[in-house]
Amino acid sequence: MKLSPLALPGAACRIDTPLGGAFDTIFCMDFALELEYKPYVPLYRRISDGLRKAIFDGRLRPGEPMPSIRDLSETLHISRSTVLKAFEDLTSQGLVESVQGAGTFVAAVLPGAFGNTILEPVAPSSVGRQDNRELSLGYLGSRLAMNIDNLESVHSPQINFGGVPIELAPLKIWKQLLLKYAREENLPARESFDPFGYIPLREALSSYLNRTRSVQADASRVVLFGTKQGRLDLVSRLIINPGDNVAYENPGYPESRQVLSWHGANIVPISVDSDGLCVDEIISSSLQFKAVYVTPSHQDPVGVSLSMDRRMRLLEWAKRRNVLIIEDDYDSEYRYGTASLPSLQGLDTGDRVIFLSSFWKVLYQSVRLGYMVIPDCLTNVMKRAKTHTEKLLPLPEQLALTDFVNDGHLERFLHKSQSLYAIHRQRLFLSLTRHMRDYLEIAPVSGGTHTLVTISSRLSDDELVKLAAKADVQIMSTESYYIDGQGRKGEFMMPFVVSDSEEIEEKIK
Repeated sequence: MKLSPLALPGAACRIDTPLGGAFDTIFCMDFALELEYKPYVPLYRRISDGLRKAIFDGRLRPGEPMPSIRDLSETLHISRSTVLKAFEDLTSQGLVESVQGAGTFVAAVLPGAFGNTILEPVAPSSVGRQDNRELSLGYLGSRLAMNIDNLESVHSPQINFGGVPIELAPLKIWKQLLLKYAREENLPARESFDPFGYIPLREALSSYLNRTRSVQADASRVVLFGTKQGRLDLVSRLIINPGDNVAYENPGYPESRQVLSWHGANIVPISVDSDGLCVDEIISSSLQFKAVYVTPSHQDPVGVSLSMDRRMRLLEWAKRRNVLIIEDDYDSEYRYGTASLPSLQGLDTGDRVIFLSSFWKVLYQSVRLGYMVIPDCLTNVMKRAKTHTEKLLPLPEQLALTDFVNDGHLERFLHKSQSLYAIHRQRLFLSLTRHMRDYLEIAPVSGGTHTLVTISSRLSDDELVKLAAKADVQIMSTESYYIDGQGRKGEFMMPFVVSDSEEIEEKIK
């Protein structure tokens, strides 16, 4: 790449700026610092990441002095506070140490493998004494610490958005199956260990997904997890390097976005319209992407489905550019008036799709297991990772789920609840239109278990949520679904999966 040198008189650093390139190279003292161009990453993070790379590449060695805050700020023509924030980020990762009166130095003992800090042995005399020094966190710990204030906003534990009401869940048959396999005589005499989970259950899921979602994969590529949250966490650890670009729906599910971000992904917001994810924004981007996260069946929270044309163009682009697609099959079970489209995984010919799903919409809190279907290219590394992170899953629960799927209980419940939810959905729409048409807009949705509404009001979103709660109406702001605080005032999700559709009319009044 051609570089254009820029002389900086009187400075200890020199910056070379690329002509139309994707990074700047800065020469500070005796090392080169590369700053990647990432428009969606704060500048202090770019500086911190560049210095971190220089440390681990050996351009800055343990114990050596860091470039001064003044020199970096003058070279980059930025405020000292920005550089200071980058140094604080490195300090929190245990990569640099400040020595009063001497300056900042690369830490003498660097974090070890997998971000675990190598600590000096604790002297016996110090055991039990209070140590006021802050713990030197690894990379992931530091990322979590920086984002701790944002964690509260992505949870709403008091509202079961889209989860089946407890009184409608098929808990009777589920309890019978669990009790059956709680008795030792009903357990397999000899069950071989497989880190991907109980093989008959994986075979049952493979068959079910092929019938209902056109998924093309045998049991060898179906992977079970103890929790649905564990799926994306492990995938992120396996495929994401700090700074990797991940295209993400905007608005989009905040918890998954947090997981990817915590593992160092640079989240690139991609718009959503009536046809789902705006694939052209990804294809036309000059950025190099590692992955795309998408909810094609029922976009969360907007509710639209990714069109067939966009599905095919996304898959073709991913195959050509060697990009992985993380397909979260959220809310695919319920459609109203339109047929569901095949999953991206079922349409994929390039071995590019990681397919995520769970039993949450059927059994809610009764079953924590999640599962995914992985591309063949990830099978070996995933098996090794599962062996070291989650060797065993509860066998009785897997046995019960195997019967639940094979005996038709899952599909019977989905068919029954589909008819019931369609009635509830229609009643909600009629009630909202009858009582709130002058200041409420309902988004046209064709699936799922909640609808998106926009309320015109002088009240704040928090005030509207509290007002609705007094009437026992559940609504949740979509603010946390938007990246970089771009939320729309008055936009809320409203679930219609209630036990009695008659109560909808009374509450809306």
